[in-house]
Amino acid sequence: MEDVRRGQDLSDKQLLRVAEKLGQEWEQVAIHLDLCLEDLDTIKAERQTNVSMQKLKMLVLWKNRRPRGEATAQHLLSSLEDLKDLLCDARQILKEMMDE
Repeated sequence: MEDVRRGQDLSDKQLLRVAEKLGQEWEQVAIHLDLCLEDLDTIKAERQTNVSMQKLKMLVLWKNRRPRGEATAQHLLSSLEDLKDLLCDARQILKEMMDE
């Protein structure tokens, strides 16, 4: 059973660390985080050429749509459990953040 205790939301700095570990699967990550294609189009249309910043914006959008205390490393990891393409590095950094 999933632990639903409220925890510390991920900071933008922590989200950047996660974003840097995401590969080309980041758009699939967005869908798994319940963002829509329109959200992705908006993120990509902001003329942000740095893909890491696009990934960060995607994660910040997810965080901002979550109730306070529900944008934790644990919530993010459990949201992405079904995503087979998620790189091991991204999973690992989230697990490390859960232990911090």
